[in-house]
This record gives sequence, structure tokens and C-alpha cells, in this order.
Amino acid sequence: MRASAVALVLLLGCAATGCAETHVAPRTATAPRAVTHPRTAAQLLDSANRTMKALRSVTITAETVATGGGRVYSGRRTTDLKSRCAYKASFRSGSELEQIRMGGTDYIHGNDMFFEMWGRETVPAMRQKPWLKSPVSAARGADDLAVCTWPFTSFGRPTKGARTELDGRPVIPVEVRDKAGEAPFAREPGIYTFYVAAEGTPYLLEISYKGPYNHTTTVFSDFDKPLAIRPPATADTVDLSTVRASG
Repeated sequence: MRASAVALVLLLGCAATGCAETHVAPRTATAPRAVTHPRTAAQLLDSANRTMKALRSVTITAETVATGGGRVYSGRRTTDLKSRCAYKASFRSGSELEQIRMGGTDYIHGNDMFFEMWGRETVPAMRQKPWLKSPVSAARGADDLAVCTWPFTSFGRPTKGARTELDGRPVIPVEVRDKAGEAPFAREPGIYTFYVAAEGTPYLLEISYKGPYNHTTTVFSDFDKPLAIRPPATADTVDLSTVRASG
């Protein structure tokens, strides 16, 4: 229930039997027009992860649905993948959260249910202004705050699927069956499908996770778009260190 929780540019093409990296050879009487070198599932996934790690910014949108039905979580994070990000999320409990992280400082805005589930001490003065200011080091698990980083990393034994389309874009699916909960995304085992762009830069466009209890879809977009993340106005902010000092 909690939101606990890619630099090499490779041109990928597809031959009739599968996807391959294509190098154009000189046109001679004896040389073929093109030579193809198929890439393995692990190579595709490693390529995508290197590409994503090198980004200066990306938007990550995620939704988790319970296997029995009903949305568990939805969230949207725009981040520099380091220390600056903006995040909005809603949870099955009714808790809603908006967060801005600037280096070592969090700015937090939540609804009533969020404060009921707040992982730290609350006082009436915290409701007087829309935003709370708090050091990142003070965050607790029950706060449901996001981090600006993302674990773009390979794991398990990937299997390459046939080239297909995802929202109109050609992609190559790479599936990883995690039986021991070794993935950096979740502690429980499950099946992960990584959709890698099949043409142009090998961006990771989506991750689909199907586990015993939940199905999570994570979409990556707005690659290297300028970030317009700023802290809220001082007049709209309560510094939690000041509130606690005054009681």
C-alpha cells in the first residue's frame, strides 16, 4: 500500500525474425547491404538501464491495482534522478500527498487522512498553512514520501519477447521472473516485463509487475525535459522545526 518505494545511444531495428542492432555496410559487389548482430535480452535491458541512468530528468507515473480489484496506489513523480523532484500520490486509504524535494529539504502537503497516518508527531499548528517544511533526514516510512532516485538495474534471468507496440511506439519486451524477491522494486516475487524502445534511443518506456497480490504499471516519459520545480512560497509554509520548538 505504500509507495515505498537510464549513456549509450543505440539504434535498434528489427529483422523479420526479431530485433537487432543494424550496421550499414559499404555497397560493393560482394558485401551485403547490411549486417545484423542480434542483441540478447540481458544486453537490451542493460542498454536501457544505462540510458535511463544518464537522463537529466524524467517523469515516472505508477499505478497499483489489487489482484482482487480496486486501486491501491497512483502516483506521479518528476525528477532529476538525484535530489530534486515533485511528487503527487493517492492511496487506497484515502490519503493524498503532494511533495517537493529540494536537496535536503522536503515540502509536504497532505489531506486530513494523510495526517491521520502521518508517521511523526502532529500538532494543530501544522494545519494552519498548506505546506510543511522538513529535513529529508526526518522522513519516516509512514510519511509515504518519495525519493528522487530510481533503481535502474538489471537482475534475474531476462527473456526477450517479440517486437510489438506500446501506445503506438515499437518496443521489445524483456521479461524477468523473480522467484525470490530479488528485484529492487519490491520484496515479493513476481513477473516483471520491461518494455524497451525498439527504435532510436533505447529508453525504458514501461515496467509491468504482476505479483501475488498486486499489479503495478510504471510508465517513464518526458525524457530530459526541463524541470520547473520550485519550493512553495514562504508565506504558505510551516517549518516543522519551528513548530516543535514552540510547542
